[in-house]
Amino acid sequence: MPSVAVAKPANAVCYLGRTLTLDVRASLFCDVQRHGDALHVYAPLDIDAQTLVRNWLLARAGALLAWRLARMARRLGRTPSRFALSDAQTQWGSCTRRGHVRLNWRLVQAPLALIDYVAAHELAHLVHLDHSPRFWAQVAELCPDALARRAELRTMSGVLFQV
Repeated sequence: MPSVAVAKPANAVCYLGRTLTLDVRASLFCDVQRHGDALHVYAPLDIDAQTLVRNWLLARAGALLAWRLARMARRLGRTPSRFALSDAQTQWGSCTRRGHVRLNWRLVQAPLALIDYVAAHELAHLVHLDHSPRFWAQVAELCPDALARRAELRTMSGVLFQV
């Protein structure tokens, strides 16, 4: 399973487990475009390029995380009553008694395997709203190497929460 380095260069951003080099260029207009392992950021000198990068990641997070959650929900045979992005500073996801699932938008930086682990974890709460052995068995059914993925996510959290 490919992963993001524990530390990333200051002129880089993580996206789906890959480190993209930031190429910031002065421009009259704002635009962000990915080309291979580079993220080209065009911005006027008075605009913060990091804000543009954050907005680019956030824009991709909605569709991508919803897709991975729906994919995992089909395997479980249950769907959340609602899905939303979270901007929590320490938590990757949550699930309420009403079946509302929230995933942290910063997950878009992690490899798909780790996104799937968080989706499995939150969806398992639709069956068991606790962290009992039955809950963890449900997570393992959806994501057989859940403990390894959980450990990797914990290792990467410092980098992923920097954005």
